[in-house]
Amino acid sequence: MGFGLRAMTLRTRITVSFVALMVAAMAFVVAAEQLDYDELRAYVISESLHDEVRRLQAEIARGGAPAMPAGSEFYDEQTVPQGLRPYAPGYHALPKPGDGHLQVFELGGRRYYLLQDGEHYAYLEHVIDAYAALVILACILGAFWIGRKTSARVIAPITRLAEAVQNKQKPLPFQEASDEIGVLARAFARHSDELEQFLQRERCFAGDASHELRTPLAIIGGAAETLVHQLPADSHLTASAERIVRTVQEMQRQLACLLLLSRDPQTLARTEVPLRPLIEECMARCQPWLANKPVLLVVDAPVETRVDTHAELARSVIWNLLRNACQYTDEGEVRITLQGSRLVISDTGPGLPPTLDPRQFRRFMPSARQSGEGLGLSIVQRIVEHLGWQMRVESSARGCRFTLLMAAAAD
Repeated sequence: MGFGLRAMTLRTRITVSFVALMVAAMAFVVAAEQLDYDELRAYVISESLHDEVRRLQAEIARGGAPAMPAGSEFYDEQTVPQGLRPYAPGYHALPKPGDGHLQVFELGGRRYYLLQDGEHYAYLEHVIDAYAALVILACILGAFWIGRKTSARVIAPITRLAEAVQNKQKPLPFQEASDEIGVLARAFARHSDELEQFLQRERCFAGDASHELRTPLAIIGGAAETLVHQLPADSHLTASAERIVRTVQEMQRQLACLLLLSRDPQTLARTEVPLRPLIEECMARCQPWLANKPVLLVVDAPVETRVDTHAELARSVIWNLLRNACQYTDEGEVRITLQGSRLVISDTGPGLPPTLDPRQFRRFMPSARQSGEGLGLSIVQRIVEHLGWQMRVESSARGCRFTLLMAAAAD
């Protein structure tokens, strides 16, 4: 039976379970219909009256006057009310308004009448109501049990498949099944293979591109440094040569960062990185963007604060945000505030362009094609997600405020 149920499709399993539930419910209903409550009530009262009659017969035989409980009346042929005389021996349910119960019996050639009012058997109504409640409760419990068993059988393979996908188990289970679980398992397996192939191609491309670009960049950087050292101090080409050196260095760092982003986040080497020296390094690199501008660069960061992260990726995030702030702020200040693992970089620039959504940065959006800041911020967002951090952005005409929530700092 268990094997047969597992061989069914999910739709069939659910259908069979609901049919079984309805069969059980109808069985309870039919069983309840077979019981005539009036007949059951009459039977219980009749048996009770027969017991009382036997007691009365014993007392009459002893010649004593029977003691009657409250709600009961006992008559003989002389004392019986006229309305009770027509009743023959046996049990009789008297109609309303009296709503009583009469038991007529004969003893020694004489006829006797035992009359009890309806209040004497009021408890039977409660018993019948309790039985109805019991039937309803049994139906509910049965439905609950069937629902639990059904959900357990239906959800179990889905849960196992989800755990296999989460744990990157190979091969995925249920791929040979012919039901919906099998279809889902095969789709997951196919999608996983395609994703792995895509990631492998991306890693290969990132590695190849990094390798191919590093050599010409190193040549360009070496040539530019040579020019810087060989040019006279008062040469008008010195500033251009220094700019080439800085740009090459930035490109080399970006290549290293992109290569790291192509790796699995779980394989990143993490260390206790002191943030204050890293921030100061980025501030020094930003000086060319602050030259001849009335902009104050302020830092409020404890020297001892450290965070468990990857140093190069953390440097890239801070550098990109700080460089944008310094580049687009024409006056006022750029402030870096560090409190534990919470880093805030704010500026008094014009804010983000209207085409950029501060809540989410995506590559190749229209704004990213129109200017460089969209693509740069999308890389920042990728690094933040890669490191497991969180970033909040607030932008207005009075400036931008980037808040980074990093891993717990070890102070």
